[in-house]
Amino acid sequence: MDKISLTKKIQTSVLTRNIQLGSLNYLPTPLKIDLNKTLQGALIFYQQNLLKRTLKVLNEREIFLNKEPGMIEFLKGDLVLIIIPQNKIKYIFQTTVEEVLPDGYKLKILNPRHDKRLTLNTSVPVFISYINHSLFLNFIQNEYYLIRNSNFSLEKASELDDLQFYDLVFDEKNQIDEEFKKAINTYQIMGEMVDISSGGVCIKTYNIVQIPENVHLFHTKFEISVQNKSIKAGLLCHLRNTRFEEINTFLHMAFLLPFKPEVWKRIEEILEPLTK
Repeated sequence: MDKISLTKKIQTSVLTRNIQLGSLNYLPTPLKIDLNKTLQGALIFYQQNLLKRTLKVLNEREIFLNKEPGMIEFLKGDLVLIIIPQNKIKYIFQTTVEEVLPDGYKLKILNPRHDKRLTLNTSVPVFISYINHSLFLNFIQNEYYLIRNSNFSLEKASELDDLQFYDLVFDEKNQIDEEFKKAINTYQIMGEMVDISSGGVCIKTYNIVQIPENVHLFHTKFEISVQNKSIKAGLLCHLRNTRFEEINTFLHMAFLLPFKPEVWKRIEEILEPLTK
């Protein structure tokens, strides 16, 4: 199980404005004056691992990543995240390894909505719990850790028919926070899953929902049954966008911890009968 600082995760994913771009041309003018210099301050993430490597601009949609001794080797098609932090804003580029070269990798910037979304042909209820403001502040002001408890195993991935994923919050004494347990045992919104991706979920409610302004963190609980298989999850999220259509509300939630590629691959395999 990965143990991640919840405090830092909230600061970087929830409190900071994230802007996903599909081209270097969409960066603010001051950052485009010297793009290679701008990329010197970029953060590079591969499978949630932070890398410090040299980047060079090829054109507005392609970036070159130098190979260096001891560097993780990429394969063609691998996803690499490039983040340019600027005060309270982070400019994010989703890229894929387009070409493997002797001295490095050619990365292609993807459309911001690259994540494959699975629209299911069955009704999946989703229960949304608010993480109240006082608890949210406590998470920021003190040291807490986020752990995704799961039965997923890479060695037995093809054998697993019942997948479970539950986000848990531990304090510095490695105890599950009692207020967190209380918060996720009740729910404020019930909706229906519209689609799901490795990075988030869209939920439809059959009424107008107004989220309180001081609520920034949510817990979503759902179970998807497919023939003799199932996926059960209770995941921490933040709200990316809200859309209203007539009397319906669409809540676009981003998982605080996206599913890793090998996990999402197995989820796709299980959900395949519901996507036809």
